[in-house]
Amino acid sequence: MSASLYGPIVLDLKDGPVSVRMGLDSEGRPFARLILGEGSQQVAISVTNCDLATLADLRSAAAELADWGQRANRLASLPEVA
Repeated sequence: MSASLYGPIVLDLKDGPVSVRMGLDSEGRPFARLILGEGSQQVAISVTNCDLATLADLRSAAAELADWGQRANRLASLPEVA
């Protein structure tokens, strides 16, 4: 796998938004992007040139994050033990 990073980026996603943008660029070529955040606090991840296996890895990673969030919420709701 070979991802290209165009600069060090850290984004605290907080409550989003998360969206997908697909269409044609100014030269008529198709593009697909995963958009995290909005406005000047936005990070776009281009998936235009990735293969289906990489998209499946992305789906799996998102599911793993969702599972982690659910576990963290369950732990936070437990009473403290002295």
